[in-house]
Amino acid sequence: MDSKVVFISHPYYGVNNPDNNLRIYKKAKNSDKWYYIQCKDKNEYRAELKKYILGFYDYSRDEKKAHSSMIEYFMGSKKSDDIMLQSKMRREEMAMLKNGSFIKDEMVEKMKKEWGNYLENSNTQLAVLSLNQDYVDENMSIKELQKKLTMSILPKLFKYCGYENPKENLEWIVSLHTDRKNNYHFHIAWIEKNKSYRYYNNKLGYRRKLKLSENEENFLKRQVSLTIESSKLYRPALIKINKDLEHLQKYFNPKDQNFTLKNISKLDLEEEIDRLGYLLSKIRNTDKKYIKYNSLPRNDIGNEIRKITKDIKHKLFSTSEELKLSKEEINKSIENLNDIFLDIDKRNNISNIGFENAFDNSLIKEKLEKSNNYILNAIANHALYNYKYCKNKYKVKNNKISLDDLISEIAINIYKRNNYNYLKNRSKYRLKLLENYFIYGTYKNQDKLTNALRRLSKSGEEAANEFYRMLSDNEQEKEI
Repeated sequence: MDSKVVFISHPYYGVNNPDNNLRIYKKAKNSDKWYYIQCKDKNEYRAELKKYILGFYDYSRDEKKAHSSMIEYFMGSKKSDDIMLQSKMRREEMAMLKNGSFIKDEMVEKMKKEWGNYLENSNTQLAVLSLNQDYVDENMSIKELQKKLTMSILPKLFKYCGYENPKENLEWIVSLHTDRKNNYHFHIAWIEKNKSYRYYNNKLGYRRKLKLSENEENFLKRQVSLTIESSKLYRPALIKINKDLEHLQKYFNPKDQNFTLKNISKLDLEEEIDRLGYLLSKIRNTDKKYIKYNSLPRNDIGNEIRKITKDIKHKLFSTSEELKLSKEEINKSIENLNDIFLDIDKRNNISNIGFENAFDNSLIKEKLEKSNNYILNAIANHALYNYKYCKNKYKVKNNKISLDDLISEIAINIYKRNNYNYLKNRSKYRLKLLENYFIYGTYKNQDKLTNALRRLSKSGEEAANEFYRMLSDNEQEKEI
């Protein structure tokens, strides 16, 4: 099967590149073989290099084009008027700059001088991206692809290649030529205008390595293929992932009837939520009703809050069948996206070297991270609201004590005493508190206690047994 996406790059050394061997490589006419011109010194190399980049372009292997600069060639200077008209190519709408605008005639001389200066230290990469015309036309406009290639795909490639802040530190040109049968091809050139490649010693320099690796070439071809096929395959798969993530997040939306923190029946989990609310109340600004999980302080109390919040999340996902199923559905959708990646590679003859798993895709990782932060934020704010508002409001209004109040008092008293002892002897502390309250104190609303206990079991006797089991050392320690 013929490849629908072909990417070929050819670099030229910067004059002062320490690895420069003063050779300028060329392809022989009507051949795929390469040969080189050996220059005797930097001055000769500089002159020869500027011939190729600023005063001669060799892709056509046509001596008649020997005086055309790279930029002018990108703008179609050596194509006949008939070819330009027949191919619907317009000089002023061919060579696109990184900001999405086109090169105008009055810009060429200034650009040649600037690129001439950059050539002193930076390598220049020249490349051709060739595409099957039918493949593109079946999916999107070639002009739209040119813009996405220029403004989105290439910056991603440059970052993947190790360049830092490419939009500030690199210049590039993408020129669309449509004068071949059933073929679109882009001529691409890029160059560093500032040092932007970080080396192992953590210092910025100009990239010395010239030829793109197979991984880097594959990265570009995949990005182009995914962009071309996004409307048919890639975008629907992303929409499905988004819907699955939204479904999961509903379980953590207090306005949704399925809010998973609404009816917690595990004593350990209730205690952790109360302790979390207590800790959050100590750091929340009094003028703010909510708290942002990602804005927690980087100190001992902030670290403990993060630990408890993540522990609550883990226990919820370990015990709730709805959350488990929702998580599984998200993973299935991402696996489906991974299958799409592999299928596109197969159909476009892209090797699997450097293949990026969908779970490692930056967009997917960003979506998962946002969803995770949403859940952690929901848990934290529920704990804060539950501690500061719900309980206080209930006490003020009814002046009565509920089972929730007892659980909260247990959790906070144990926390205040000693966290280590809590983990070691938590059942003893629970029983002691209940003993002090029910044996030595008074409880005027026995019906309220009975109703609260029914959350754990339907009958009073079963509820008592369940409550006792939850307070038992042997059984409880198994849940840690």
